[in-house]
Amino acid sequence: MKKSCLMIALSLLLAASPFTACSDDDNGGDNNGGDNNGGDNNGGDNNGNKTEIAKLIRSADQREQSKLDDDHLASFVNGQYDLNFELLRAAKKEIEGKNAMISTFSIQTALAMVWAGANGDTANEMMQTLHFDDHTHEALNKLDATIMAKNKEAFDRDYEHKDPVEIKTSNNLYFSPVYTWQQDWLRTLSVNYDAGIWEMDFAADPEKARKYINDVVSEDTHNRINDLLPKNSISNVTRSVITNAIYFKAPWEDNVYVSDTQLNFKKLDDSSVSVKGLRTSEHYAYMADEEAGYQAVSLPLRDGDFNVMFVLPDEGKFDALMDDMNEQIINHIFDSYTHEAIINLNFPAYTFDTEISLKASLNRLGMNLPFADDADFSKMTEEPNALRISEVYHKTFIGLDEKGVEAAAATAVSMSDGAVMEPKIIKMSIDRPFFFVIYESETKTPLFVGRVMDPSQK
Repeated sequence: MKKSCLMIALSLLLAASPFTACSDDDNGGDNNGGDNNGGDNNGGDNNGNKTEIAKLIRSADQREQSKLDDDHLASFVNGQYDLNFELLRAAKKEIEGKNAMISTFSIQTALAMVWAGANGDTANEMMQTLHFDDHTHEALNKLDATIMAKNKEAFDRDYEHKDPVEIKTSNNLYFSPVYTWQQDWLRTLSVNYDAGIWEMDFAADPEKARKYINDVVSEDTHNRINDLLPKNSISNVTRSVITNAIYFKAPWEDNVYVSDTQLNFKKLDDSSVSVKGLRTSEHYAYMADEEAGYQAVSLPLRDGDFNVMFVLPDEGKFDALMDDMNEQIINHIFDSYTHEAIINLNFPAYTFDTEISLKASLNRLGMNLPFADDADFSKMTEEPNALRISEVYHKTFIGLDEKGVEAAAATAVSMSDGAVMEPKIIKMSIDRPFFFVIYESETKTPLFVGRVMDPSQK
């Protein structure tokens, strides 16, 4: 059986002109990675020899349990939905006519670790653009803990079998040994993000450093995100690389079948493609807004801990909805859901990758100073104006078929109390461009948000 998986990885490059400083030996660790690191600490050279390339450095503080209240957490999640759609709109040129998916959960986590070291106008600009607030570190800590608690083992009974649910997050920071680390910053990363902090001499062998970091991300995402850092992205002036990776897999809760016939999917240019169709029929959460011109339905993954929401604009309404999508529309969908009708749903199977460099998109959203020469990351190192963000790389992969989110299987029966009545039946065919959201049920946290313009497009 193929593995079912969704994963996302993000990396930030921080570059600066060379300078001299001392690393803090009091923070030094051994050469063994923590739980978050998916790779070893050795990078091979061209002759296949293993040489030490990364040294673990981290604060002695352990991760703390966030006690953030539900109201602040819900407000932060609303900001995540807004940022997802703002970034998709800002990347219009890069994703024109293409399928695309991003994860602001990953993007915010990586950039929040950088933001923890920012100061003054640099910090304020990042806060405004990224929908951060005074509770950001606590919020991301609590959301990560909530999501990670939903890991589930496979189990087998005489009458039932369910595949596992697996979700893993990992944070790693790689820094040049010329820096002196600020202790408050290291503590923030440890108690909120359980981040592995690695000393790495980029200038000694930039290509070896790039390969090492890419290998760790690849292993952390079960080889689904490869070559996150493209060639020449690390040079002898690179001073830091920060990565976040998420790996996710889950089967459907209910039966989903391959349709007997191909699904005819109509694209925005009125041409059509014939693709593998899927079908299911259950009392799914469903709503329709005739005035705004769209329908939405959510399909649960195993045990309902995660869901896939499909938002289908009416014909001719895709571009308008793309322009308007935000947390208010998402919350309107959640608030309007009913389970009164059986939904006979037809939808396409699809698999695709997205690769975006986010600097231009973040610039369009107003985040410019962190990329400038006078960026202020003085809470990160003692050297003033030493660091700036040079680029933000983002890659995602999704596969969705009849077995789940890519290739897993699940069988479940939905039941309700009350008198047995003849249910209303609604037919819904997702046969034109649509949006999708994969979210955690308890907090409604969006892990992945995307759009499908052509399900035959890889």
